[in-house]
Order: sequence, then C-alpha cells, then structure tokens
Amino acid sequence: MLINSIMNTDIRDILNLLESMQIDESARGLLYREVGDTFFKGADRNNPDEEIQYKSVEYFPSMPGAYESAEEMEEAVANLPYANINWVNVPRASRAFAIISFDVTGSKDQMHFGKYFAEIKGDMAGKWNNKIDGTWLLNKTTSLKGSYYNLKPADLYPPNSTFKKPSDLYSTLAQDANNNAAVPRVLPGMKELLDGTLPTFDDVGQMTTAIRDDLGESIGPIALVQGMITSDGAEAARKDILGDDGTYAGAHINFPAAKNNGLVDSYLYIGKDIEIGVSSKGEKGASASVKNIADGIKAAREKGLDDLLDQYADQVVIIEDIGSISSIEFPLKYGLEQDIIDENTAYAIKDLIRSGAVETDNPGVLTLQADIKAKLDNPRYNAGYHALSALAKRVSANINADPEFGEACLKFLNTSPIIQLHLNGKSSDDNYTVTGFTSKYPPDFKGTVGLDATKVYSATGTNGRVSFSYSGSKEGVQAPDATKRELRTKAKDLTRGSNKDVTDIFKKQQAPTTTVGREKR
Repeated sequence: MLINSIMNTDIRDILNLLESMQIDESARGLLYREVGDTFFKGADRNNPDEEIQYKSVEYFPSMPGAYESAEEMEEAVANLPYANINWVNVPRASRAFAIISFDVTGSKDQMHFGKYFAEIKGDMAGKWNNKIDGTWLLNKTTSLKGSYYNLKPADLYPPNSTFKKPSDLYSTLAQDANNNAAVPRVLPGMKELLDGTLPTFDDVGQMTTAIRDDLGESIGPIALVQGMITSDGAEAARKDILGDDGTYAGAHINFPAAKNNGLVDSYLYIGKDIEIGVSSKGEKGASASVKNIADGIKAAREKGLDDLLDQYADQVVIIEDIGSISSIEFPLKYGLEQDIIDENTAYAIKDLIRSGAVETDNPGVLTLQADIKAKLDNPRYNAGYHALSALAKRVSANINADPEFGEACLKFLNTSPIIQLHLNGKSSDDNYTVTGFTSKYPPDFKGTVGLDATKVYSATGTNGRVSFSYSGSKEGVQAPDATKRELRTKAKDLTRGSNKDVTDIFKKQQAPTTTVGREKR
C-alpha cells in the first residue's frame, strides 16, 4: 500500500510538472510558437476572413546583444531580403529587432512582421504576445479564451463603471459599445440571469471557458445582489458585514479600474459606508493591491481585533505608508531608516528627479545606480529615477526579509471584506449551463505576499506605488551583497524605525552636509 501510494504521488507530480511545462511554454509568446501554428482574422475562427501559418523567426543580431548604434541597426534593416515588413512598433532607442515569417493559407505568398527591442536576450519569453500586431489571433482555444472573446468587465463596460441595479448592467451590455461579436451570443443567457434563473448559454461552442472565467466576473455580483447565492461563504459574509437581517438586495455593482483592483474583480456598495469585494481570480498569478490589504487592516480595527493589530503593528505602519505617501518619498523615507542612504543622497536624488538631470557626481547616487543597468541613451532617462529604482529594490528586499511582513499582509488579506466566488457549470454539446456558485468567507488566500518594486520603478520614472506580489517569485527584489540571514536580522529592527518625514529634507534651501550614514537607533 505504501509503495503504491509513493508511486501514485510520483506519477501525479510528473503529470503536474508536464502540464505546467506546457502552460509555461504557451505563455512564452509569439517568438516561441511552433511551425504551422495558425493565426486568423475575423469573427469566426472556423471560417476566418484571413489565415496565416507560423513559419520561422530570425533575430538581429543573431546572438544575444545589440547593435553598436542606431545606424548599424538601420543598415541591417535595409539589407533584409523581404519586400514588405509589417512593423508593430517604432525603434526609438532600440538596437535590435526580430522578424517573424508566415505562410499565407491558400497562397504561395508570405507575410513578415517585425518588432524592435532594446536588445536580444538569451530568453525572449513574453517579449512579443500571441496577437502579433493586435489584429491577428492565435487559433487555439486556450489563447482565444481571453484575447478573442473579450468578456471581462474591462472589455464590456466603461472604466470604473458603477451600476445601481442589475438591469442597468444588462442594458449597458446590450448596447455593446465595443461591437464585440461575442456579446449577442451571451445576451439571452444574461437575460435569464436577470429574471432570477441560473442561465444556459446556447450555441456558444468553445466560449465556455470565457463564460465561466471572464463573463463570470459579471454573473457573480448580479447573482449575489439578486439573492441567488446562499452558499456558506456568501451567507457568512452577509451576517458578518451586514448583520443577521442584512441583505445584498439593492447593492450597487462597481467594476474598478483594472490596474487598481488587485485580487478584487468587483465591489458591492451598500449604503454610504459598506464596500464588499468580490474575487473570482485564481490563487496564482494575481496581484494583491495595497487597497486589498489596507481594507483588511480597516476591518480588523472595526472588529476590535486588537491582538492582531498589536502583533503586526510595525508592519501596519509600512503598509499604510505605502498607501499614503508618494512613490518617490516611500523609498527615500525607508532608505534613510534602513541606513542605505544618508540625507545628502536623499536630497540629491530628489533634486535630480526635479531637474531632469542625466549625470551626477554624487557618490551615494552613483553607488545606487551601479545596481541597475539602464539605457543611458533613452531620451526619458533620469539619473534621479535611476538611483530611486535601485533604492526601491533594496528597501523592498529588506522589508521582504522580515517573515512577519508577508505573514501580516496575508492575514490582513484574509481579514478584508472580500468574498471569494467561483462559478460552477456544465457543458452539453455547444451549450453551457451555470449550475451554482462556490463561495468562501472569510477569504482563504494562501501563498506568499511581498513587495515588488520592479513593476513600477525604472530609470525613466515611476508608474504608481510599490506593488505587492502574491504567490509569486521575489526575483528582482533582492538587495545586492547581502545574505538572507543578515537581512532577516536587520529587518526585525528596520520595521521598528522612526516615522521620519523626508519632506522636511526637500524643503531646505540647500543640501545638508555630506555626512556618511546617520545615527542609528
């Protein structure tokens, strides 16, 4: 029995590994497609307007690296043997490019597409997605789920839409502002839902996955508001948040802007003060937002969970700082607290950002810049942002090294007013029937949470605040020349630092004296 159990476990592990390898390979993008993979244009993949087949990819230069100059790259482009090339972007500061060739179905002709890159790397995964130029679509069901049918709320409604009642949502969907060919096919089922019946979507063929995962983000909150979901999680949330006599009826449905929602797909607004998040995202690959975690902290305070708040008091300060101070001031404040920089360096970074300078002789700034290789010839390059990007990564690595920080984020996520909601259904012929919903409350997010500065900080600027990675790799947030043991030891002290307001530094008319480091607490 034991031997059989071990063998079965090994087989399962092997199968899981093979499956993950398949998924990972398909996600690598256009540059890793197989010869013969078909792409099409048109509303019907089985009767396309145009069709082409993947033939080959060529890199210029052929080995990892880049041309020495733009002129050298332009010369390489001029010497290409192809009469026509469809370029999907413009070169800007690029010094490399790739050409993908396709055979035209039913013809001896070929089509060629080109894309410029900063350089050719050893691994070009994800550098060119499967849509080619945004018009051609990969003719595979797994690819078509999201990219072809476009049934996510962001595809169907204006950004940050709020609907006072489900019928308003249906009316907006029926208007089909984006002329989505899939919308008329799902409208009858959505009308059934509006009438209080679990819907059946007829003649939807291979759209079933898109209906379950993408349109499900609209179906779920409608069903909640209409009292169609009475499973344990939904009922527990209703009683905990709204009281024994509370109800979801009359709640407004909001679909937040895509880059701000984190793990939440929609919100139910009840009255003036109550906000309930609905999450139907998978537990891997999604990103938590500072709002998701901050909502958990707020809920903990409202529920009087003083022990939890006291246990993670230091981590709460950091989380709330992320949500309240600017993307520039956050790494500067904690860089000072962690003794990564002194006040002179902090002032210099701020001044360089403000002036737009591309050069500096400040030793502290130069030390930080050495952490990150940046394209100095980028017209948007800024020496201050270059140093700030490196500083943000060091700060994030130090904070992540404290295991209690990840624990705190996860616990507050699971304290937040979020219902995890998953749509269940069954397929029959070309039809898909919604059979019910599985709900969890309190939420049960598992995995790891940490800060990730790589997504928002670069040598050309910032794109929001430090973000949170959820159940993902912490690659890119490791501090240079520091061991994990050193970081863990230091982090316990760093998270208990002062609340020094760095804005005072930048109000000074002149830079402070050039001291090295600062007095430690």
